[in-house]
Amino acid sequence: MARIKLDLDRKIGSVDRRIYGGFAEHLGRCIYGGIYEEGSPLSDEHGFRRDVMEAVRALRLPILRWPGGNFVSGYHWTDGIGPCEKRPRKVDLAWFSEESNRFGTDEFIEYCRTIDTEPYICVNMGTGTLDEAQAWVEYCNGTGNTYWANLRRQNGHEEPYNVKYWGLGNEMYGPWQIGRLNAHDYVKKAIEFAKVMKWTDPAIELVSCGEIGWTEWDRIVLEGLAPYVNYHSVHIYTGSDDYYSNVFAPHQTERALRNCQALIDNVRFTQNIAHPIYVAYDEWNVWFRAREHETGLEERYTLADALAIATYLNSFVRHCNTVKIADLAQLVNVIAPIFTNK
Repeated sequence: MARIKLDLDRKIGSVDRRIYGGFAEHLGRCIYGGIYEEGSPLSDEHGFRRDVMEAVRALRLPILRWPGGNFVSGYHWTDGIGPCEKRPRKVDLAWFSEESNRFGTDEFIEYCRTIDTEPYICVNMGTGTLDEAQAWVEYCNGTGNTYWANLRRQNGHEEPYNVKYWGLGNEMYGPWQIGRLNAHDYVKKAIEFAKVMKWTDPAIELVSCGEIGWTEWDRIVLEGLAPYVNYHSVHIYTGSDDYYSNVFAPHQTERALRNCQALIDNVRFTQNIAHPIYVAYDEWNVWFRAREHETGLEERYTLADALAIATYLNSFVRHCNTVKIADLAQLVNVIAPIFTNK
């Protein structure tokens, strides 16, 4: 007769609420027509959809990642500040669309404050520069009499935003990424980004760009960036038309978290690094059904998909000593739990 023994005295750690985070990218109808729709009778004075905000508030998101995703590697944040009518409309090469820049940094922070969530900004390490990343931190968090802090004030925001979480690029290992780098070149570049960003605001916490947690990329990046970062990102999507494969595929999260923790433990030991480094599982979901036209990303989920999501979350909870941030991709309309139909 099989027996299961529950050891109630064995405590792994505390579950961090940030594992229930979200992700909003400039992709499909996630931002425009999703959380933001200027001029709509359904929107407030900021252009935020009231019905979507109500649904998002019900999720009680502790953290929200933005603006990407692949989008960020071609995004220049200064295009998205100042008067909306003066912001440039540009080509988005990540998703082969056009970006109006009407939803930018100030709108994102305002949205986070409105839904009571912590902002998490990923910087552009594809076409972006060192100066650009440093200026973004200064614009958001600067308190002195400096150009970027004063520009934030000029744009109507006297107090600093105090954005704590910053990602050092997105999926820079991928051939789909603008400005793709090999692991060693990414480390060299990210170190310089990390230095100026932390020098601008020592209170921020940085996330290195990981892959799936156990690759050569992950090893090289952790060995190079461990002294500078607080988190290492992991991205995994799963899905299958086969019911059992779909439900159980997220078990690879176990492999990702165990192996990534081993890499972290090894680098902290060999380099005598005192500060903790956790996993930020900042993109995950069931994603495999391909559709055509502009609604191709607007997944309609099934019970099997819901069970797969539960498997992911169960893994995050059971590895609470390893993963402290996790962001479901994405928030609205694009492979999302919330959809708008008008």
